[in-house]
Amino acid sequence: MDRVEVPDADEQFRSAVMPSDGGERWVRDSLAGHDVPVGCEAPDKVPSPLSHSDAMELIRLCRAGRLYEVEAWIRAGRSLNVPREVRTPLRVALESGFHSLIELLLRHEESRHVKNDALSQALFMDKPEVVQLALASGAEITSVPFLDVLLTGDRGLVASFIERGADPIANYSFARAFHQLRAKTTIGSYLDCRRIRPDLAEGLQRQADMALRQFAQDGNLKWVSLLMWAGADPRSSGPTVEDADDSEWSTTALHEACGSGNVGVLKRLRPDQRDDLRGMLERAAERANADTLQYLLALGANPNDKPDGGSSALDSCLRILGWEELERVEHGDFAIYEESPEKPSSGRSAIRVLLRHGAVWTPDASSLESTRRILYKLEPDVLVELLGQLRTRETGESALRELLRVRQLRQYLAFCERRLARLGGGEEASQQSASTSRAIPGQILTWDDRWRVFDAVWSKPIAKVARRYGMPAVELLQACKQLEIPMPPRGYWAKKKAGQPVPRRPRLPALKGAFR
Repeated sequence: MDRVEVPDADEQFRSAVMPSDGGERWVRDSLAGHDVPVGCEAPDKVPSPLSHSDAMELIRLCRAGRLYEVEAWIRAGRSLNVPREVRTPLRVALESGFHSLIELLLRHEESRHVKNDALSQALFMDKPEVVQLALASGAEITSVPFLDVLLTGDRGLVASFIERGADPIANYSFARAFHQLRAKTTIGSYLDCRRIRPDLAEGLQRQADMALRQFAQDGNLKWVSLLMWAGADPRSSGPTVEDADDSEWSTTALHEACGSGNVGVLKRLRPDQRDDLRGMLERAAERANADTLQYLLALGANPNDKPDGGSSALDSCLRILGWEELERVEHGDFAIYEESPEKPSSGRSAIRVLLRHGAVWTPDASSLESTRRILYKLEPDVLVELLGQLRTRETGESALRELLRVRQLRQYLAFCERRLARLGGGEEASQQSASTSRAIPGQILTWDDRWRVFDAVWSKPIAKVARRYGMPAVELLQACKQLEIPMPPRGYWAKKKAGQPVPRRPRLPALKGAFR
């Protein structure tokens, strides 16, 4: 029979490959399926594969659970090595769940690769007892990712891998398991690992901190609390789990909590005046989180952080207001922004919080054009307060003149001041808005507002127009009726959005009544 060429100098290796009984054996790489060059690390030394008919007979016995016949097959010295296109006997036994047959095959399997494959399959199928058998039979700990072990949720199994030398630091296994599995057993395994491997405490701490940053970003109060109990540090800097591979990204759990919108998470992390309140306020303003802004300002955060004494947080909230009525819609490989359904304005709420705490508006001259469009979306009392800030400062006079250069904004500001004067003005206006819903429309709108209101109600749904003017939709409808403003028919906006034909916008008729 042909034999594999082996260097004569390596007699010990020759005897291992060629047994004394003369049976044919050779060295092959079980993964790549080709002969391994001389000089490479010695691979598994397995017997030659069975013929296809013999392999199918062995598989039939395993599938039928013929334990004693498989044992007789092995005792007769017949190989367990099947051709590559045939499923291995161990795979078949694992699928059948016949524990005694699995144990028999593992005990007599000579291929390390097949044992490693059985270990991986046992983890995937959640068979911890088979995992232990594979390890005891020589399967390699490093052949399976430690994350897969953690995702079983079996605390005893995880401890067994750690004791056998598994690497819990590579690939941030604990951090990823915290986020993916979200099981309390992972907390127990983490504490077990710190006890068993105290030399890895620093790397394990980094993973707990990473997971804390991720859960703070998600706004998950339960897991933020669990990781804080386990010793995670909210002030440590680094990436989140989702950005673990980005070496340039660095944040803290405190900053991520400010952007989550869940002020309860931020309170659980217990920030104080020693922390970067300025950066945290900026992060909360970028998401227009009014409750978080309120909490940070109460802690002592300074809203006016710009060199000119203005508030960058206020600038951020105003920019957000320009995008609030749009939402991101994915279309294949790109995204567009479309009008979103009616929803509460987080930007307006955040602006009110900042103004109550003394935030000062110092608009940038280069952005006045875009700012002017945003001002139309503010409630009358907020708009008057912002422009009033410019009126009281010498440095704001030029910005105010530029903003009021457009006739429509001058008319809108006049409407706002007139409305606030009739409601009592100032901050009381927002508190009295509920009681004004029964007011006579003529007390809110005048003949001078007629053309502007007509243009608005034919440009957007009545609910959006009413929100812009800071009044209930019913009140605006009553005002339009008295001002003799023709309204879009019922279903107009739904048909227009669906692309169906709609009536043309009419001309604004002359006012016949004596409305003022």
